[in-house]
Amino acid sequence: MRLLPEPAGRIEGGRVEFEGQDLIELDESEMRELRGKEIAMIFQDPMTSLNPVLTIEEQMVETIKAHKKITGSDARARAIELLSMVGIPQPEQRLRNFPHQFSGGMRQRVMIAMALALEPKLLIADEPTTALDVTIQAQVLELLSRLAADHGTAVILITHDLGVVAGMTRRTNVMYAGFVVESATTAELFAQPSHPYTVGLLHSMPRLDAQPGEPLIPIEGTPPDLRFAPVGCPFAPRCAWRVESCWRGMPPLEPLQPTTEVHMTGSGATHRCACWNRPTAEEASAGRPLRAGFTAAPEPIGAGR
Repeated sequence: MRLLPEPAGRIEGGRVEFEGQDLIELDESEMRELRGKEIAMIFQDPMTSLNPVLTIEEQMVETIKAHKKITGSDARARAIELLSMVGIPQPEQRLRNFPHQFSGGMRQRVMIAMALALEPKLLIADEPTTALDVTIQAQVLELLSRLAADHGTAVILITHDLGVVAGMTRRTNVMYAGFVVESATTAELFAQPSHPYTVGLLHSMPRLDAQPGEPLIPIEGTPPDLRFAPVGCPFAPRCAWRVESCWRGMPPLEPLQPTTEVHMTGSGATHRCACWNRPTAEEASAGRPLRAGFTAAPEPIGAGR
């Protein structure tokens, strides 16, 4: 989205491709044309994303008119249609309200309506249900899923909630310290977790099929300080499967099975993992190393972490 303020936030390298176009190479005016119209975003906190001194009508109409040659009355009619579509009652009256006059769930619905106003091709949802209670979470997620399907919109969902991941997504990228450490179809990721961090995440969450008294297994340690780039694998200090090579370099993200063709989407997508010493299926199920005599390699003295 290129929304981070510069120079505090800057792009050091790489590519961000959207429909074959590298977004990094676009100037600000070209990016402004894409934002909202082609790529939209639902932010984590709707209260800080909506302008508190403008009515919902002013904010929605401004968004619509910025990208469409449309009259104010037609833009207002579209705003009413959108609020109705996301389940807000009496949309004609609520359009004149300010953000503080809505509940958290209703504000998030307004954000979804604004994001879908121009029927974008890609919707980025950043923790869209974090501040909502469980009942409202389910409603918002069902709404997102239905609207995305109705409009043919692709969704990138950013979340820590593995239940949401399991229920909403077809492909999952697991990230740690800014690196993708595992990538697979969601079904395969849950059935065959292959990175120690993924294994740790799954074992630290309560399960309905857990045996009575079965303890959760927390991930020990703390996340790395990203002001200092890690020398090796960033998860090594917290990893029970670490070996000597983990301290020396970041492992590449490679397919679990040798293949000549890497599929990134769909049912044939390749399961990839970045790990020098992957847990076995039995170890992943147990949540700990089971190999006889195996001891996690200690951190080298003077490693600078």
